[in-house]
Amino acid sequence: MKYNRQFVIPFKGLKSGKHDFLFDIDEKFLNSYEENEINKGKVHIEIHMIKNLTMFELNFNLEGSVTVMCDRCLDDLEIPVSYTANLYIKFGDTTEEQSDEILILSHNEFELDVSQYIYEYLKLSLPYKRIHPFNKTGVSACNNEMIKKLEEYLIEPDIKNIDPRWDDLKSLLNNN
Repeated sequence: MKYNRQFVIPFKGLKSGKHDFLFDIDEKFLNSYEENEINKGKVHIEIHMIKNLTMFELNFNLEGSVTVMCDRCLDDLEIPVSYTANLYIKFGDTTEEQSDEILILSHNEFELDVSQYIYEYLKLSLPYKRIHPFNKTGVSACNNEMIKKLEEYLIEPDIKNIDPRWDDLKSLLNNN
């Protein structure tokens, strides 16, 4: 994790006010995490920090693109990413995460490693469903061989042998 050392913000000596930090991540950053579904990517991160005497606020802005596996055909799929998040840092006796947006740091801390937050925000920026889009003629950009294989093994539901209890349950929905 020596690579991620560049994502450490030393806040102890900073004056109160606004401070900006710029980071760029690529495959080297992504490969430093074991369970990673992102294959490649280039993402620019801007962190705007507003420091007060008792707390500070970090505003994260992520912009770029990453390559993930398509959920349908398993080929590489490049996805644009854009994400903003706020992290509020307070000081207390011990270091603990109070919520997703609030972190309490011990008074003894003098720096903050933001690499894990960058990684988590990057993961949150990914869409839930990751498939190749359809072109103007309605044809998917997915791998044609894989789509043919999927269609070959597609099992059509047997509508004739549906349990009649489902029909009774559906009639309850229609009565409301």
